[in-house]
Amino acid sequence: MKSLFSCALFLLACGGSDGAPSNTGSAGTGSVLSTCSEARAQLLGSVDHVSSGAVEVLSVDDGVATVFIDATAGGSMQAATNPWTFISLENPALVKVTDVTSLRSKAWDLALKRPLLYTNSGDGGPGLGGAVRIDKAFADVAAADAEGAELLSERFFDEECNPIIDLTGAAATSFMGWYDYDPATHVLSPAAGTWLVHGASGALFKLQIQSYHATPEGGTGMAGGAFLIQVAAL
Repeated sequence: MKSLFSCALFLLACGGSDGAPSNTGSAGTGSVLSTCSEARAQLLGSVDHVSSGAVEVLSVDDGVATVFIDATAGGSMQAATNPWTFISLENPALVKVTDVTSLRSKAWDLALKRPLLYTNSGDGGPGLGGAVRIDKAFADVAAADAEGAELLSERFFDEECNPIIDLTGAAATSFMGWYDYDPATHVLSPAAGTWLVHGASGALFKLQIQSYHATPEGGTGMAGGAFLIQVAAL
């Protein structure tokens, strides 16, 4: 497997910013959410209906929830006309907001659509979210691991509303680099490590992506964007 983001680089569509995700994004009046609304709709979509994708808790064991999330968005050819899937993490479930209403909601913690994920923070939403991957097994991660970690909030645009994108041309999010890509099979496999995630309220979670090609029963299927994750509060 070769990581599509092994060089940890991404590009700006235009303009003169270094393109790095930042933890300085903010929501509200004068923020990107209001000043770059047209650019945001073009980059991320603006579908004003709730995702029909299933979010199912398959098991809960000692506080760790295993969750299936259908973020297939109708397949790669239909993704542009399908909404993001927004979920809560404390009691994992689909949150019934749209691409439009999510910009005013703190009810959701994580947005997923095909291989993209982002938190409710900065240019992503009005919450206190953020994420960072650490090189540690999920079972070994504790709240203390967040003390020296910088959880990045979402920054999708520079000051001139130029999009900050990854090597695929998609929005660069705090979850950039979560997968390895096999060009021979076109399969995405989760990279090693565990994600520390702040929810919209600032609550801390540990999260591991186990599969991008899951079935609703927790097996392995063919569809991309069908996530299986483990998540637990810290």
